[in-house]
Amino acid sequence: MYERASRWADLVSRAIEFLCNAILAVMTLVIAALVLSRNLLGFSFSWSEELTRFLLVWLSMLGAAVLLRRDDHISLNLLQDRLSSRSRLVLDLLLRLLVLLFLLILAQQSWTAALARQVTHAPALGVSLFWPYLAIPVAAVLMILATLVNLWGDLLRLTGRLPMPDR
Repeated sequence: MYERASRWADLVSRAIEFLCNAILAVMTLVIAALVLSRNLLGFSFSWSEELTRFLLVWLSMLGAAVLLRRDDHISLNLLQDRLSSRSRLVLDLLLRLLVLLFLLILAQQSWTAALARQVTHAPALGVSLFWPYLAIPVAAVLMILATLVNLWGDLLRLTGRLPMPDR
């Protein structure tokens, strides 16, 4: 069952990576159009900077979810490198529980913040600020799911049902 959940989480992660690449491509095109229009034609699109800012928020938050699934976030491993595999796994488990607690709070609070921004509209694009703010709770939920799958794997390794990771 864990293997199925892990494959599903990896599939979701790859889909999010594809979406992040698409967002980055759109941002690149919009910024290139902005630079060309500003330098060659003497005007700039009023919506371009706002759109790229909103897309950057989505890109950052979704990218963070992918990195969390892969355990690829920047980390300081001074303590972990000195521990045995089992002790390292226990420490990883405790850290994942703290991250999970933080993400649950983040999801709830950011959802409340996004709902509160529904009536406010971006000046240039005219869209509700709910949409850029929605990136945070969406990413928090994705990170919660990734953390739960990673936590499950750690528990299985700790109980000997999965092999210990090589580090």
